[in-house]
Amino acid sequence: MRAAGTMTEFDRGAGSLCLDFVATMRDWTGYRVDLLATPAELTGWFEEQGLPAAAGGLTEPDLLAARDLRGAVNETTRGLIASRPPTAEDIRLINTAGRRPTPVFLLGPGGRTRAPVPEPDAGAALSVIARDAINLLAGPDLGRIRACDSDGCATLFLDRSPSGQRRWCSMRRCGGRAAAANYRRRRAARTQP
Repeated sequence: MRAAGTMTEFDRGAGSLCLDFVATMRDWTGYRVDLLATPAELTGWFEEQGLPAAAGGLTEPDLLAARDLRGAVNETTRGLIASRPPTAEDIRLINTAGRRPTPVFLLGPGGRTRAPVPEPDAGAALSVIARDAINLLAGPDLGRIRACDSDGCATLFLDRSPSGQRRWCSMRRCGGRAAAANYRRRRAARTQP
């Protein structure tokens, strides 16, 4: 979780693990907010996603590897939805991460919990993210990936709506702000002489 005074939570509404991972870098008009600024924050994100982190905690090199993967997934996805070919370096980063073994979980004694095999490393969790990106980008849902339509937000999300017309990354954040702004605009228009 985030410390007091910072962003309060990670978004989990992008519709895909790899897009939720990309959303940990927010690029709003005028400033950037990196929700994975420390190894502890990366650990918190892994935990919220149900991915194991190393028992001894994550390190700066783990954080740098995660940021590199996040950037590669972001650039590759944005390029593909804009019909631009991805760079060889971004493809290499995604494929290298995807080649790593993924975490192994065992069913707990009561049958309702799971526990990772001891000593997972960050590479295993990043492999899960990279494989999700590979399946998403090479699969049938590429045409349903959108960038948020809200001013100052370009968060990527997978549009799973029946009509395929979703415009915002989240109704809680951007969709709600847009609806409130439209309401204020309509109300102001009604009160104008």
